[in-house]
Amino acid sequence: MIYALYLTETLLYLCFSLLMGTFIMHLIPSTKRPSIHIHKGWLQFSIIGILLFSLMPVLYLIFMLFNDTGISLRVQDVFLSFRVGKAWIITFIISVFFYLFVTFFPVLKNKRYSFISIIFLVLLIFTIGWASHPASLNESTGFIYHSIHFTAVSVWVGTLLIVSWFSKNQENWLAFLKWFTPTAIICLGLTILSGFLIMSLIVDAKDYANSWMLNYGQALLIKHVIIVPILIFAYINGFWIKKHLQKGSTFNPKPWTKAESILLLLIFTATAVLGQQEPPKEIQTTLNDSGISPLFHSIYGGTVPPSLPVQFELNFMNISLFGISAIFFILVLWSYIKKVPAASLFLSLFLVISIYLSLMFSIQ
Repeated sequence: MIYALYLTETLLYLCFSLLMGTFIMHLIPSTKRPSIHIHKGWLQFSIIGILLFSLMPVLYLIFMLFNDTGISLRVQDVFLSFRVGKAWIITFIISVFFYLFVTFFPVLKNKRYSFISIIFLVLLIFTIGWASHPASLNESTGFIYHSIHFTAVSVWVGTLLIVSWFSKNQENWLAFLKWFTPTAIICLGLTILSGFLIMSLIVDAKDYANSWMLNYGQALLIKHVIIVPILIFAYINGFWIKKHLQKGSTFNPKPWTKAESILLLLIFTATAVLGQQEPPKEIQTTLNDSGISPLFHSIYGGTVPPSLPVQFELNFMNISLFGISAIFFILVLWSYIKKVPAASLFLSLFLVISIYLSLMFSIQ
């Protein structure tokens, strides 16, 4: 059931991004973006998706707490006593009104209605933030950090998804980049800052490497490593392609933004796994209670370090892998020069794997 939870959490982030990107793009004048065609059904399905996918953690909690007291009593207890259950009730109410609003109002034709739709989305993001792990550790700051993080990612990824997969052509792409590039930079900055603040609530900076022995730390490390190729693609799509278009080139940027959006979906997956792991505020205590990460153990091999902190060393294996990472980094840029976006995407995945393994094999 835990894997179903990872999947639905990933799809939940995708639904939010799709909705946010759609309404933002319809707020922008048509002269400053490519022509967008998205059926209202996508929006309705996404709202239903938010309603259903956000229910999964509640069902998982009911399943975990189920005992002989009876399922009806346990369901009532989860929805009325646990924050995740209360948050879903609020999500249900907002989602119903949001669905009716999208259904009966021309949200894709009237900017005022598009703006109201974004307000609905922000309210849903706040509700998710209120029930998040950071908010459970620090109700006020955790809620704020998570809400900022979720909103910034939804704006950045959502806009990229819509322009990549739902634009009819590449018309006005240069005008689009003039406002989207600074927007993406701001969102990236807010994402990194809020992500660091969230991490500081859960894991002390000095314990970052120590957390790799846990499932939470493994998911966090993989998420951070995936950011490397995303930054490469962000630079390509925001600056290199812009230079091509300024010179009057007929270069098609859509395959490259599609590749970046696929990498961002991997971030969603890592975040989904991260959100369902036990927050390791005390690393040693969590290790004693939950045990070591199977992924860490399978790669590290041998005897697990008996005590903290984790120590690092340079050896033939990690130096070789760092070298391979550098080669993949160069090949990603080379594939852009040769205009092979599919190869660039696969090389980015190999870059992620090589960086991850080089760090793991650095542990003594």
